[in-house]
Amino acid sequence: MRMIKDTRGFSSSIDVLLFLVLVSVSAVLLAPALVGNIQLTALHDTSATEHNSQVLLSLQNGRVDDFSYAVAGAQMDYLVNETLGQDAVDSGIYQAGKELVAGREIKHKTFADLASESVASQFTIYHDGSSVRLNLLTDEYRASLDAQMQDYLDGQIGERYNYNVSVVWRPFRDVPIGGETHIGPTVPDTAYVESSWITMPYHTEFTRYYVEELIDGELEAIGLDLGNASEVPREETEELIAGHINDAVNRTVDDAVGTVVEMTIEKTIEKAQTAINQQVDNVVPGNNSGISDIIIDEILAELRNDPAFIEDASLELSEQITEYMQEVAREEVHAVIAGDVDALASDITDQYVSNAATVEEAKGEVLDYVFSRIDISRARMTLALWDRNW
Repeated sequence: MRMIKDTRGFSSSIDVLLFLVLVSVSAVLLAPALVGNIQLTALHDTSATEHNSQVLLSLQNGRVDDFSYAVAGAQMDYLVNETLGQDAVDSGIYQAGKELVAGREIKHKTFADLASESVASQFTIYHDGSSVRLNLLTDEYRASLDAQMQDYLDGQIGERYNYNVSVVWRPFRDVPIGGETHIGPTVPDTAYVESSWITMPYHTEFTRYYVEELIDGELEAIGLDLGNASEVPREETEELIAGHINDAVNRTVDDAVGTVVEMTIEKTIEKAQTAINQQVDNVVPGNNSGISDIIIDEILAELRNDPAFIEDASLELSEQITEYMQEVAREEVHAVIAGDVDALASDITDQYVSNAATVEEAKGEVLDYVFSRIDISRARMTLALWDRNW
């Protein structure tokens, strides 16, 4: 049998293999275009989100070995400047004296601890388009903390991302009363945002059980109104229940205000003023440092801008602040919850009338709602990151 020599089939196979190799290489080179911008963006988003979570956790647990500030430092500088001039404020002797008599040094605390103390000390009321900061003793505390947090984040994040970190404490949920601090530029819509709770630096007994005892009278009245629901018009029952819920909220807010003022005002302003005055007298000429008067005058001047504030000279500053805050807090809380209260009153009436809930279960819903409006023991820390190149 005669063999036929033909190399064309082998050559064609080689051509096919080479073609496939070229296609594979082209696919690799063109992968970004083939995958598409959406997939690449998702990959970038995942990386940035994970990085954000890690940085936030690191920030909360980051430990500050040395942290210092001067209590009433801004007021001391003002007093010395008015008395002796700016050169005296800048002098090494005065700065050393200020640190000696009013300096505070905190060691081995986390940023979360320091941030929660900062927002508690910078207690502010936002009302009718204005703001009043009630604690003027810790300006240097906040400035020092902000500077250290910024240095820490600069080292953690590097140059790829811009960032904004905020800590916000709102003891009455969704109501503009509390404290806050912000570091960084305005956050754009494209930022990757991560938040978590941090614990406030004090102990309070403001528990669900405590609120239940506080509003027990209103809860009992709601039970009686539900028991009589079949004997009175439906709208009247709902109106009565809504009124009791509002009364329960008022009672809870008033009591919470007293707790907040005691923790953030009495313990930081009234007690600190006496101690600071005694120490500052050693370095400031004259028999009276005058810092208490400066602080009280500044606070009262801001409070008087609000028509809701009525000054009573017979009351201590903390008592005046308590009465003012109770009025403002009630107003702000009810502005937020008005629709919720009516809906809750209607809902629990429906449940009871249709035998879907007992009186005790209805009262439990009211208690849960009222308790949910108070959040004294937590602050919210938020970190936003966004790529500088996007």
